[in-house]
Amino acid sequence: MKLNPLLLMVKLTMDQVEEIKSKVDIVDLISEYITLKKSGRNFKANCPFHGEKTPSFMVSPQLQIFKCFGCGESGDVIKFLELYERMEFVEALEFLAKRVGVTLKRTRQSGNELIKRKILEVNNEAAKLYHFILTKHPVGKNALQYITNRGITGKSLETFQVGFSPLNPEGLTRYLVDKKKFNPSEVIQSGLAIASSYNPGKVIDRFRGRIIFPLRDHRENIVGFSGRLVPGMIKNENQTGKYINTPETAAYHKSSNLYGLWLSKDEIKKKNQTIVVEGELDLISSWQIGIKNIVAIKGTAFTEDQTKIIKRFSDQIILALDEDFAGNNASLRSVQLAEKEGLEISAIDLKGKFKDPDEAAQGKPQFLIKAIEKAVPVWDFVIKTISKKYDQTTIAGKKKILSEALPFLSGIENEVVKSHYLRKLAQALAVDTESVLIEAEKTYQKQFYTPQASSPTASQPSTPRREVLETYLLGLIFSTSDPKKYLTEENKKLFKSHRWTRIFSLGKEFFYKKKYDPGKFLALLPEELKPKFAELFFTQDQEEPEKEIDQVALELKKLAIKESLNDLSIKITKAEKEGGQKSIEALEKEFARKASKLVELSHNE
Repeated sequence: MKLNPLLLMVKLTMDQVEEIKSKVDIVDLISEYITLKKSGRNFKANCPFHGEKTPSFMVSPQLQIFKCFGCGESGDVIKFLELYERMEFVEALEFLAKRVGVTLKRTRQSGNELIKRKILEVNNEAAKLYHFILTKHPVGKNALQYITNRGITGKSLETFQVGFSPLNPEGLTRYLVDKKKFNPSEVIQSGLAIASSYNPGKVIDRFRGRIIFPLRDHRENIVGFSGRLVPGMIKNENQTGKYINTPETAAYHKSSNLYGLWLSKDEIKKKNQTIVVEGELDLISSWQIGIKNIVAIKGTAFTEDQTKIIKRFSDQIILALDEDFAGNNASLRSVQLAEKEGLEISAIDLKGKFKDPDEAAQGKPQFLIKAIEKAVPVWDFVIKTISKKYDQTTIAGKKKILSEALPFLSGIENEVVKSHYLRKLAQALAVDTESVLIEAEKTYQKQFYTPQASSPTASQPSTPRREVLETYLLGLIFSTSDPKKYLTEENKKLFKSHRWTRIFSLGKEFFYKKKYDPGKFLALLPEELKPKFAELFFTQDQEEPEKEIDQVALELKKLAIKESLNDLSIKITKAEKEGGQKSIEALEKEFARKASKLVELSHNE
């Protein structure tokens, strides 16, 4: 019988998925992204997918999976890359295949994967053309003179592949369609062109008369572009934005992009410190004077996604933004996000001598380097910069300073740190500390307090003892080097949980003729049981589980007798009400027998 080509393709893919996964060690892979610490036979870390201060992210070398007991995320090496690197399935598979030296035969890509791949191809060709026009073509002469007059060197233009988009409204599109054979729709999907609203069927370039900065993700893919207007290049330039960016596409997501990260990530990891600036020129100028652990955001506020990405590479942020950063709601949100992720936040003070890091790097490089070295905690920066904006000697000035500073300070999580800075603010304003504390509490309640839906005294129901013991026992059994020894019919009777008895039975069947391999056993489990087995495996971390098994089994036997005695007691009470003497005697006899058995088991401890 001839196999369906699609089924054959899927089969080839799945066979290779297993081959690739078998050659990748999940501990080695994840260790390249976050710091793992040994914990028994597993490894643990603070979860990279949600903010936490106590590690709940576990990695099992035996199961070759990870699981976070805080946010619930779990999976294998491919799932980790999908979550951490935002890769599509096939993209993650190709990345791992290259890593372990496996040549993929065939893969079936989703529509979104195909679109993203095509966008990256379009962007790559566009970046080459833009760069050529700026550095080699006469049309880019004025733009090249402008950018070099800004202090950007030829080496930096090459490193960052800076380019120029001419005024010709169809120059790029015609090149991509006519020369590189892309479809007009593919150019539109990339965000490089738009359909004309005046001439149906006509496609025009989005970027015109602008210096072009290719935007790369941290894997060096060009996902989009930012275009800076060249002064004097177009008429009525005050009616258009100084910067325009690629719109949201299948490849580009503004909220998660950090300019320069593809170049700076290694230095950021090495120094455990990320310097955050506002724009591309701030970054490039700083890069030229040796500041390498740096990224740029769009504007003076960063997003939750950007914060999480920074957290992957370092624990410290140094904000090198303009002084307007302090005092606006977007900035406040940024600081709160960073603190939520457990990041240590500092800020540099340009002391009013320079408007931004670009100007400082071009004008006085050592000043900027020293300012970064002397960066102060962000709360000091907030108090200082806001206090300078208003007259501290007037009541009106004091009120304005309080209204801008307190939203920052009242949200500080650590109460000792919060108290310190509220007192510092009071000193700066020369007012009573107690009054500042009262105003801070009002601000906090307005910002952060939300009524509880249920009574604050209501407690979560505790896990029944039987469930705790059954989970612990089965975890112990599967933690041994030879579970088959303990997967007996006698031990199976100890379990009442349906999911545990299913895993017990499947384990007994699986290991009857096969050598114990927890990873292979996990792969063969039904999908609904895989998370429970993983949880079972992670929550049991005894170095010598065999020593515990008999004791826990004994506890379950005793618990079964206690449950039976309770049932018998209810039946005896009912029989006494109904007046059945013979029935009462039989029940009491059974009660005495079980009670005797319980005493016997207790003596055997």
